[in-house]
Amino acid sequence: MLIFPPIALKCPAAFHEQIRSLQRSRTENFLKHKIRSRPERSELVRMHILQETHAEPSLQATQMMLKRARLADDLNEKLAQRPGPMELVVKNILPVEPSLVKDGVTDENTGCVQI
Repeated sequence: MLIFPPIALKCPAAFHEQIRSLQRSRTENFLKHKIRSRPERSELVRMHILQETHAEPSLQATQMMLKRARLADDLNEKLAQRPGPMELVVKNILPVEPSLVKDGVTDENTGCVQI
């Protein structure tokens, strides 16, 4: 059932059908224009919107999960191998607190940490 506003009751039904047809054709033209002006796949890959992959679409999600798992494993391995704070102080990468020098934790002559 179609409900018309009060003014619409004074106009013939053909007029409303023509308006609806014009709106539909305007929408259709707009969508056709958008489809013609959309970027190529290579452009979307360059903008990092799509992934550059040659895998089947059904396998792309699994491929992405595998890639993320590998990255997580690499990150965990690198975090496990990073040096601790004492090693960084011994190599003079981290500065030593002045209070540690007073407490005798460091050598006063060289400034190195005594282990």
